[in-house]
Amino acid sequence: MGLPASGPRRSVAARPEGADPGPRRTLPAILVGWCAVAWGIAAKDGRYGAWAMAGVLLGTAAATFATVRHRPRSETSGSVSAVPASPASPASPAAPEMPGASGSGDAAPAGPAASASAPAAVGVGVGAGAVRGRAWVGGWLLVAITVGVGPIVRHPRYYATGPLAAVADVLAIVAGLLAAAAVLVALFAPPARGRPGSAASPASPAPGRSVLVAGGAVARRALGSPALFWVVLGLAAAAGVATIRAAPAPRIDVFHLLQVSAAGLAHGADMYRQQWAPSRAAYPVDGLFDVYPYLPLTSVLLAPSRLLLGDVRYGLLLALAVAAICARGLATGPRGALAVLPLLVVILPESMYALQQSWTEPLLVVCLAAMVLAVRGGHGRTAVLALALALATKQHIALLLPVAAAWPRFGPRRTAVAAGAAVLGVAPWVLAGPGDFVDDAVWTNLHYRVLGHSLSVPGWASHFGITLGFAPAAVALVAAYAAAWRARGDATGFCLGAALVLLAVDLMNKQTFFNHYTLPMGLLVLAATTLGSGGGGPVTGVPAQAAAGRRAAGQRAAGQRRVEKRSSEAPS
Repeated sequence: MGLPASGPRRSVAARPEGADPGPRRTLPAILVGWCAVAWGIAAKDGRYGAWAMAGVLLGTAAATFATVRHRPRSETSGSVSAVPASPASPASPAAPEMPGASGSGDAAPAGPAASASAPAAVGVGVGAGAVRGRAWVGGWLLVAITVGVGPIVRHPRYYATGPLAAVADVLAIVAGLLAAAAVLVALFAPPARGRPGSAASPASPAPGRSVLVAGGAVARRALGSPALFWVVLGLAAAAGVATIRAAPAPRIDVFHLLQVSAAGLAHGADMYRQQWAPSRAAYPVDGLFDVYPYLPLTSVLLAPSRLLLGDVRYGLLLALAVAAICARGLATGPRGALAVLPLLVVILPESMYALQQSWTEPLLVVCLAAMVLAVRGGHGRTAVLALALALATKQHIALLLPVAAAWPRFGPRRTAVAAGAAVLGVAPWVLAGPGDFVDDAVWTNLHYRVLGHSLSVPGWASHFGITLGFAPAAVALVAAYAAAWRARGDATGFCLGAALVLLAVDLMNKQTFFNHYTLPMGLLVLAATTLGSGGGGPVTGVPAQAAAGRRAAGQRAAGQRRVEKRSSEAPS
């Protein structure tokens, strides 16, 4: 099933000045949605509870609002293979829509478009509260509270013990506090002082305060530095390593089935015919014993970390780090508070708990982040490969195919190619044992029963003796697709639509827990990071910066020819 590419719409340049509020309207809702879901899943470690349910419902409502209100800031006619550049007007020369294709995120958009997107591109800075309003500041404050306070009040250990568990807690807390401090400094830091002796330079502070003033300036510069991203990411990675070492054998079936299936690949074993212990009596957990409920690329992607480091969770930790780096590449000018956004995929409350449990959503987050980054950089084949890997990793990613097809810069053709590549990737295991594959990867998931501690609407309803059928889930999914269709047109719309579709599935699923919500949370992070950049560059096979450079060179050459012609025609 696929949706047609979007038709032509009025471009951003054609809108009256001030008609497109852009991030001012959408970003606060995204931030509120992310924070609400984060607190909802952390309230009872991903299980049902009144506050937990309220959190995920509020987060879904905020994500719905953001999706419905989002208007793509750069639109095309839906061409898949090429996106024509907008003609330049005499008063407004063409400017590249995106920064460099390298995805470094350190360049800001140039030309007239920069004036509209610059506040979002550089993040929240001095005076942003007055410019953006209460919703903007409130959303960022909520992020600061969530990442700063969350690791302190919620750090479940479960199977992690010993000094390394305490080290992991401390590292996660420090990472969260640094990120929160960066947001607060970006929001409330005083204006930069002018040069000494200038009119903007205030009187020199009293000698007793000079050290404090100098120390505050150093702290502000450090917290606003792009290097902060790498510091926080390094702390989070160190916390992850400590968590893995503190919980070498968590008593959860996911860990054991991933460990055994990934190791078995080296010997040609079929994960759909394996069992995870010599016998049920020797199996240390109460869960899936001889069932592999995922698609085979899950174990294939984790096999290197299992074979080289002995634990699949190192691969999951690496996936989180790479996803954060990809998200940083999507952010235009990662400074100020915006520098914290990419880190939200690794410093959410209880992120170390999710890693400890070996949940596989980081693989999906990194694949989708790589897809969006590749689209922005103009690398269509890489984007197709990234989506294909995600499709061959977990079954419900297939629900995002209509959203991908509706994104003009990806389109139906690339969506079909990605789906076909995913089928080819899974085919060897299907052909080796079609019955085993269907039993494990299809029927096991469909035959799950409703659990009362599921953090979903069916789990909630079961407490009142109500059994929900498929119809409410179908209605929620159709509504999510309708909102995603409305937001189509740019990378932000794709990420928002994909997040909303997955939130609808999670809310209406029979068994939904902590890990299921982390994937739409990751997509909300990607939506927030792409929002300031206008939604991504064209997928033409040519990096956007190179194409923009050629257009600019052509315009300069044309201008020079006009000048020379006028000079030759002038009377001597």
